[in-house]
Amino acid sequence: MSRIKILPLSVINKIAAGEVIDRPASVVKELIENAIDAGASRIDTCLEDGGRKLIRVVDDGIGIDREDLAIAFQSHATSKLQDADDLFLIRTLGFRGEALPSIGAVSRACIISRARGALHGAETRNDGGVLGEIRDRGVPEGTQVEVRDLFFNTPVRKKFLKTIPTEIAYISEVLTRFSLSYPGIHFILVHNKRTVFNLPPVQDVAERVEAFFGEEMRKHLIPVFIREEMLTLSGYIAPPFFDKANARMQFIFLNGRYIKDNAIYRAITEAYRGKLMYKRYPIVFLFLQVKPSEVDVNVHPTKTEVRFQNTGMVYQCVLSALKEGLNKSPVQSISLSSSVSKPEKDEVKTEGIDFIKKSLWEQFSRRKEEEPSADRMTSEKERNRSLPSYPSEEKGNVRYEQRTTFDNEVPASDNEIPASKRPDMRGGVFPSGGIKNKGAYFQIHNSYIIEETEDGLNIIDQHALHEIILYHEIERNIQASEPLSQRLLIPELIELSPEDFFRINGLGAYLGSVGIEAEEFGQNTIVIRAFPQMLKHVPVKEFIEHLLTELNEEGLSRGKDTILQKLISIMACKGAVKAGQKLGFQEIEGLLEKRKIIREYVNNCPHGRPTTLSFSLGELEKQFKRK
Repeated sequence: MSRIKILPLSVINKIAAGEVIDRPASVVKELIENAIDAGASRIDTCLEDGGRKLIRVVDDGIGIDREDLAIAFQSHATSKLQDADDLFLIRTLGFRGEALPSIGAVSRACIISRARGALHGAETRNDGGVLGEIRDRGVPEGTQVEVRDLFFNTPVRKKFLKTIPTEIAYISEVLTRFSLSYPGIHFILVHNKRTVFNLPPVQDVAERVEAFFGEEMRKHLIPVFIREEMLTLSGYIAPPFFDKANARMQFIFLNGRYIKDNAIYRAITEAYRGKLMYKRYPIVFLFLQVKPSEVDVNVHPTKTEVRFQNTGMVYQCVLSALKEGLNKSPVQSISLSSSVSKPEKDEVKTEGIDFIKKSLWEQFSRRKEEEPSADRMTSEKERNRSLPSYPSEEKGNVRYEQRTTFDNEVPASDNEIPASKRPDMRGGVFPSGGIKNKGAYFQIHNSYIIEETEDGLNIIDQHALHEIILYHEIERNIQASEPLSQRLLIPELIELSPEDFFRINGLGAYLGSVGIEAEEFGQNTIVIRAFPQMLKHVPVKEFIEHLLTELNEEGLSRGKDTILQKLISIMACKGAVKAGQKLGFQEIEGLLEKRKIIREYVNNCPHGRPTTLSFSLGELEKQFKRK
């Protein structure tokens, strides 16, 4: 009996669908590519339940005549290739001919179309791979593709779909890319009968940037342009003060197609070198036009990866264009906190940095040594952090009073501190004070605490220790249903991109449980009415941006408990003292005292990094050759 068999067509189509269609956003992408290739000037996308229940894409393109519609759902049927040589001269977005049959294999799909100039239209159906008969339909010129019950016959694939807010966020991201790449097309996106965006055609892509990312960004966009024999590059880049915590705002298009390319990413990074803080990313909107013969877009089924014949030339062109744009801008280099080593830059507090950079940019001034004006920059005293103070007994339980201290301020005068608790300023060493059975302790490099123990010493990472303390405090407060937040005197409005707007909405219940009260406030805007007390020194917008970065697409798909733990971890990290922050002896003492409460969990921070390194006298004596 033969062991090699030819797979049935239904199985072949499902395999093809697995390569191309993995979520509703994939369906939307393929259908919009077909609409653009058909010369559409308007494309309407209508969704229900994040695309699970319904995806309908309607265009006013050239349409499909009855004869072509009869084979549209057949595998590798395409009007965009005539022979093998055309594979190396791709001038359209779609060309493989597998999208429609792949979609039909895993859904209940229907195409209704009327070719331009035809008297009437026609309809064809594909119900999970079973093709229906062609029927006449009276419809406007153009094409309508309707996809219902996606993955109804592939339950395993359906099980891997994310929540509705996450799926609609993916789709919004797809539409955002197409809208930027084709500003002359009218795009409309409707979800559950609510208009997500309605973008009439515009002349300049900068107008689309404003529609998605706000007037402020458009006002500061820097145009870039370069023309070479094989390549033309145009677009816009944002000044360094618009930096982001990830590279999601780097939009790169090749011949109208959104792509990801490592050489171009490297060129962007190199152009902004010295102008951004560590682990911050610039915003770019780049549009490359390359001769089709100079690039292979047939590398991957999703067509987001390409292969250039001359990668070095592409790298140099992008680098030159961006450097020229930045050099012509008012501020050529904004390098802040350059003296901080890379491991510490993550922890250094950056409140006010955006304002400093933006002020430099807008005023066309040179970098100054003094701080920004007090009316715009938070003062040292306003940038305080709440740290544990001395414990006191209250009804038999240990109570920790919150006190406010400042980065460069002695916590209290000598007269206010009992003699037994005063710091020994001669050597910068603090005696044990109110902590029983403890030796001396002191801070080094404003980052680490050296603590004397009975049989040696501990070196404590102040950020990691405070982070794990806050983590367990938040957990206890949630379990005890104790309030974590305070109402904001002036609620803060935050404008987001469509995909981030839906991601935040999907996190609403989790945010509420940790004291963040967020509500919708118009299209793609949220309002924060309450915020955790422990994060009072963190700008609300900065925290939301960091949250979206940390809770990426993968994070949002995890279970409820995992998402909540991740959110608590982010809050603890943001609320904890930072490496590089000077602490008074009361603050150090309170931190060491609070360590007792979570002693069994104190060895590692929520990220798994150690909080303490312990060295015995024996180890020290061995190192100093005393043994």
